[in-house]
Amino acid sequence: MEVRRLSFGFVLAASLGLCGGCFNPLSIFDENFLSTVGLGGSQAATLPGDAPAILVGVENRTGEQIEATVSFRDASGSFDTFTATVAPGDKTAQAVLCPVNEITLGDIGDLASTGVIVRLGNGTQADPFIEVEPFGILLKTGVNYDCGDSLTFTVSPSSETRSGFRTFVFVQRAPEQ
Repeated sequence: MEVRRLSFGFVLAASLGLCGGCFNPLSIFDENFLSTVGLGGSQAATLPGDAPAILVGVENRTGEQIEATVSFRDASGSFDTFTATVAPGDKTAQAVLCPVNEITLGDIGDLASTGVIVRLGNGTQADPFIEVEPFGILLKTGVNYDCGDSLTFTVSPSSETRSGFRTFVFVQRAPEQ
């Protein structure tokens, strides 16, 4: 079974092209979801409890650009990854279609691998970087999250780690419908 990702930008662009201005295409999205991707006022996105996806976000609470790799496995054992480049103080999110049996920040096959690098300087590939300590936790469906929930992997400064940064995850449960 192939796991497909739904890009918010693609959905928004497709919505805009469908009607050519006869309705507000943003009205088809949950208000909280729009706020998470920067188009609204509150801070948390929600998907309906029976939504066929989980919303996976990466938030950068540092003063530098970061690159974060998220990997996940579906019910058939197939795995996929995506890498998010996030500016200082910004966040991004994408919907990952269910089933998503396992997910982590970094390599799902090697929990000791680095999942985030912090780019110094101008944030280009030529700039030096710092590898943030591995997230090291394999999140599992039915235990840590369910389909319809939102997961936000966050990177922030820390005086408690060797790299000077740490990663953690916020899980927002989908509201019961």
